[in-house]
Amino acid sequence: MTSKLLIVGGGLFGSQAATYARARGIEATVFDAGLPGAASPAAAGLFKEAWAGRRFHEPFRQALPVLDQLYGIRKVQLRHDDDTAEEFLFVPPGTILAANPVRRRVTAIGDGWLEVDGQRHEGWVYVAAGVWCGAFSAGLQITGKAGASYVFPGERRGRIRSIARGRQALAFVRDAETTFFSDGTAEVDYADAHDQQTLAHAESLGLTGVPVQRLWGRRPYTRGGPLFRRLGERTWLATGGRKMGTIFGAAFARRLIDDEIRP
Repeated sequence: MTSKLLIVGGGLFGSQAATYARARGIEATVFDAGLPGAASPAAAGLFKEAWAGRRFHEPFRQALPVLDQLYGIRKVQLRHDDDTAEEFLFVPPGTILAANPVRRRVTAIGDGWLEVDGQRHEGWVYVAAGVWCGAFSAGLQITGKAGASYVFPGERRGRIRSIARGRQALAFVRDAETTFFSDGTAEVDYADAHDQQTLAHAESLGLTGVPVQRLWGRRPYTRGGPLFRRLGERTWLATGGRKMGTIFGAAFARRLIDDEIRP
């Protein structure tokens, strides 16, 4: 019997799983209700091996060929205040995120099925719903930490500045004709003051004026790092990408399709 992959969530995790499945000849349907607070649209899309460190070296290694095969990995240089350049790998989130997900909310899942608008759909099920994964797995410990990115008109030179341990303010052309800015804010209790601080960091890198877009979302954090869990014979869950959703989305897509489903 031919089966399809049913994906809950159209963020970086779910979208990469769908694209990778289709590349392997598997029909995939993405369900995403478009709830406010999704983190993936606010992602920079930058990554480098040093950020993965020794702990996450293997997922990083597994992710690179998937990302290059599906989207093509680009390189971008950002300049420090002393004008030295730092090179990053880059896949724009806009090329990853599902273009036409089914805009319906999944209300229940089981082993090999999910329910939408009272109708049951059967197949392999992959729950990749970010901070909303807790609704589908009892006892899952997940925390949402919020932050905002901003998009400014015009293309500016790439900049980067360290503002705290493991945290940088960065500005670069993520999408044509605009400049993307993020300062890595991740707060459980997000307030207006955090927006003001982020905009102040943007101004310090020369991004003045009114931004054309504010991208706000809650990144999922799980104890021990990103999580891939089997919920049944035909159902899996993955979440907790933190600030490495592009990398773990690709690594988990490869694991799901090549190691778990094995069509």
